[in-house]
Amino acid sequence: MRLAERLGLTIAAPATATGGAIAIIRISGPTTVDVLKKLTGRDRFVPRRATLCSLDLGPRAASEQAIVLYFAAPASYTGEEMGELHLHGGAGTMEEALSRLTELGATPATPGEFSFRAVVNGKMTLAQAATIPALIATQDRLQADIARRAAYGGLFEQAAVPLLTQWDELDTIANATVDFPEQVTEHLPLAKISVLIEETEHLVIPALENTQRFDRAATPRILIAGRPNVGKSLLFNRLLGLDRAIVSPEPGTTRDYLTALWPLPFPAVTVELCDTAGLRDIASGIEKDGITRTLTLSEVSEHIILLFDGSDAPTAADIAARALFAPKKPLVFANKADIARHPAAESMAPDLFISALTGEGLPDMISLLAGRITALLPDTALPILLHAERRRVAERLCAALEELRLLLSAGDLALLVVAISRCRTLLGELVGRSDDPDLYERVFSSFCLGK
Repeated sequence: MRLAERLGLTIAAPATATGGAIAIIRISGPTTVDVLKKLTGRDRFVPRRATLCSLDLGPRAASEQAIVLYFAAPASYTGEEMGELHLHGGAGTMEEALSRLTELGATPATPGEFSFRAVVNGKMTLAQAATIPALIATQDRLQADIARRAAYGGLFEQAAVPLLTQWDELDTIANATVDFPEQVTEHLPLAKISVLIEETEHLVIPALENTQRFDRAATPRILIAGRPNVGKSLLFNRLLGLDRAIVSPEPGTTRDYLTALWPLPFPAVTVELCDTAGLRDIASGIEKDGITRTLTLSEVSEHIILLFDGSDAPTAADIAARALFAPKKPLVFANKADIARHPAAESMAPDLFISALTGEGLPDMISLLAGRITALLPDTALPILLHAERRRVAERLCAALEELRLLLSAGDLALLVVAISRCRTLLGELVGRSDDPDLYERVFSSFCLGK
């Protein structure tokens, strides 16, 4: 059953993941109050007042203590009669409560159904609703800040709505020119169409590019690479502040890559730090497999730290690694500055001399890493399209705008009108103004239950 066909049902679903101290179950729909009364045995609820209740989970189960909140329509998240149960977070208790709600007449909600109803009832726009998965999934403060700006700032919508008004007017004139040619004296303003195409592209294309930067900024990977015994694992541990990797003078100790999340203090980004097997030609067996994995991982890593022993002359393996990773523009660090700085180390053009053992040079190294990462972050002053479906719509709009530009010189009025209408429709979808039920299904199908 499609989301629109389920309007009128009373739905229920968990709004929190299982396993926490507190679990929240949402209920929304016309019979919400009746369900709450049967579940708690209470005659009435004061809207927005938390009430400690005993939940009747049926004859086969002991009752549960829970906080119950009731929200009267339209002053609720969905705009409908709505309730929340705040109960203990065990999976068994959650399942028992949901099963009891089903017995009392509630229907299990589908992904995104609560937010869909919020959009239908005017509590939020479709564009705002599309940001919810990103708000939930953000892994660091920077991502969260960007997601909130996209959700509540409305940068794209503020710029797009005036353009959409112009597209509406143009679409009306275009269709009237075809349908009532004898009554329409105004011709299609081709020059105005060209300007409108450019203005729309100047909004959509930077938004798409900024969105791609946002995607790449999600937990960027920093790979520590180099030949054996240059201090990769020691640097890995030093940056993390714990003994995560085994450190040994024996070459080939690290047989596979290790990963850990590392929060950079600035620009408040969490990165995935990877310690890898040392690169050398004579490796065999498991160690050789580890090196192969290192090389494969380097191809999908945003940043590479190439480490070599700065207290000794660079080896053929160091030089080969420098050439291998050159297309990725690695940050090159000469380690073991606490021992000595070999004159020949400069031939590797290191960005810094550091000591993973004593911490010498590490603040400067972290600043260099932060600078690399910051350069790839999205511009908070530009819009971001936080949903895969919105990005696909934006890409289709760019293609439609280019097609319309080509048709301007073709002289086929019928095709021109169709292209104008398509551009208007796609821009309308981007700002959340669409009557296409399939668009709503595609957007909300990616949501969690209870959202």
